[in-house]
Amino acid sequence: MLRREKSLVLGHILRPGRGLALGLTGIESLESDGRAALADVSLRPLGSPLLTLFADYALTGDQRWDDGAVGLGLAVQPLQGLRLGLRARERDGDWLTTWSLGVTLDGLGLGVLPAFDADGERTGTTWLVESDPPRAPLPAGLLPNPLAGAAAPHVAVLNLENKVLTYQKPRLFDDSRVAWLDLQRALDAVRDDPQLDGVAVNLAGLRGRPSLLWELRERLADLRARGKTVDVHIDRAGMLLYPVAAVADRLTIDPEGGLELPGIDLSRTYLRGLLDKLGLGFEALQYFDHKTAVEVLSRTDMSPADREQRGRITDVIYEYARAATAEGRRLAPAAFDSIVDGEVMLSAQRAVALGLADGTARWHDLSERLLQERGAVLAGIDPQRSRGFPDDRWGRRPAVAVVFAVGECAMDTGIKGRSTAAALRALVGDPDVRAVVLRADSPGGDPLPSDLVAGAIRALREAGKPVVISQGDVAASGGYWISMNGTEILTTPVTITGSIGVIAGWLWDQQMHEKAGVAADGVARGRHADMNRAVRYPLGFDVPARPLTPQESAMARERILEMYDRFVAAVADGRGLDEARVREIGGGRVWMGADAVERGLCDGIGGLGDAIARARELAGIDPRERVRLVEVPHRPWVEMPKLGMPLPGLALNLAWPWRQGAAAAEAPVDPGLEFLRLIGESRGRPQALLPPDALPDGWRGEP
Repeated sequence: MLRREKSLVLGHILRPGRGLALGLTGIESLESDGRAALADVSLRPLGSPLLTLFADYALTGDQRWDDGAVGLGLAVQPLQGLRLGLRARERDGDWLTTWSLGVTLDGLGLGVLPAFDADGERTGTTWLVESDPPRAPLPAGLLPNPLAGAAAPHVAVLNLENKVLTYQKPRLFDDSRVAWLDLQRALDAVRDDPQLDGVAVNLAGLRGRPSLLWELRERLADLRARGKTVDVHIDRAGMLLYPVAAVADRLTIDPEGGLELPGIDLSRTYLRGLLDKLGLGFEALQYFDHKTAVEVLSRTDMSPADREQRGRITDVIYEYARAATAEGRRLAPAAFDSIVDGEVMLSAQRAVALGLADGTARWHDLSERLLQERGAVLAGIDPQRSRGFPDDRWGRRPAVAVVFAVGECAMDTGIKGRSTAAALRALVGDPDVRAVVLRADSPGGDPLPSDLVAGAIRALREAGKPVVISQGDVAASGGYWISMNGTEILTTPVTITGSIGVIAGWLWDQQMHEKAGVAADGVARGRHADMNRAVRYPLGFDVPARPLTPQESAMARERILEMYDRFVAAVADGRGLDEARVREIGGGRVWMGADAVERGLCDGIGGLGDAIARARELAGIDPRERVRLVEVPHRPWVEMPKLGMPLPGLALNLAWPWRQGAAAAEAPVDPGLEFLRLIGESRGRPQALLPPDALPDGWRGEP
């Protein structure tokens, strides 16, 4: 080979499987006309670094193909981070040998390679120093550390200030959001890094979905249980964020910050009187007491059945906040009740006095504070801890697909039933994907896209691929429809699920046209042809011109009950329950996560990370094996800007949510208005949905 010459080296390694690696290298001297080529093959009979056999063939200069030199060798790794090897190479009829000893430490690789001639005489020694080697280090604590006890503890930093914790975000140019899987990897890296003694987290201004904030709390609690310290800083917090912050070993609050802990309120705004004043009629096609979505349009107060189920939602969420606070801050539950009932709004100083925080501070003083209080220094998070080491495992790693079905159940928006079902079916034939996790966070909507997704999940199960459902804030009605066929369903204590039922409504122009001086007339053929005739107003919306006839109402009722029967049968089949039992817990009733587990609608409590771990287990993937997470839909590199200028009348169009069309689709829409639009446009079609006001005030996270 070329020696002591500046050269250009190009090479490629192909690892098609766990036991085979192929390599090809070309060397071109920059100082002479010398050149060389090297082809090599390596085998791992056991599929692991424990034993590696390799051979290579080298050509230099103008050698013919059959004049090259052969090299043979083996390497063993009796212990993670320790490598022993022997290489023999033919040269001029003799065999030269090189022994090797390598040790991998955290971020550093050290090696020594003494070479010997055919007579056993040492011809030289190569010393190797690597930065960030692609191999796992020696197990922590294996080597004695003379500096142990003297080194300052290292604390990782996670600054989530003013971020939105969400499911997915563009890969570039978006600093306002944090994707949960990215945050999970960072927390896993803190957990697995023996050099890190703890983590400091800035939660000031953090917003997010309640189910994700619950999972964040669980991850921080797990770090504490493993002996890592957890420092948390907040500025202002309420009933949603404070239970997360309370898990800390030490909690600081900005001196000008505060807490608002008023309790949990879950109310509805009823529009029956408003519709009457506008001259709009509404018929509720409601046949189940607990399926109350359209009662905001048909009633002026809360029905007993709705009060019962919403009371349970309120109780569970309050008790979660109380238990989390009491556990984290070592308070009696009665003390929490006393603060909620007697204090409500607390200054930072009052929060410290009541034991809800340990002190007042500013985040930018963290480094100095940790050094003074504990002698600790800030450190970064090593992403390699979560990504793995490429030399330890050859071949493509097994994959777990994480599919996000988020938003209303619709064909091309929300859960995007068409594309999501197609993506799930494509995973059936993907040999790399061993299991699937579906994150269901949907209040329901159109049964058609719900059933498309449910059918694709069944196809995956029939193909032998486990599908674990991870429920988010809401997985009810159509959101439960897309959950029911999972191999297992994991939910959270703060998830609203169930609501097995179907409902519809008919909104029509009763007197509005008279008040506005508008009339509609036309010709029709067919007894029901004018059912969808609309009064079209020149402001960009239209409303059906008449109510349903008794015959049409009867047909709508029959269709709704027929769909409910199919829904019940599908749940019974997917969950292995008797239909009678499903009807008993169905009827549109919503259940909180733990209640759903108790009744057989879900299998256990856990977050998205737990669902991924369970999917691995069901797929038979070795717990020590690192997997690739394939997100569906794939994250875009950047978020494309929304082009175009506002048009006159856009805001007015938006104010009439039952109008047809999508001129204002990109503008932010209030969930209540979006619900009205859905009911208005559905025009009597059965809907499997939960209204957007199912979550308490102050408990609705951001997407």
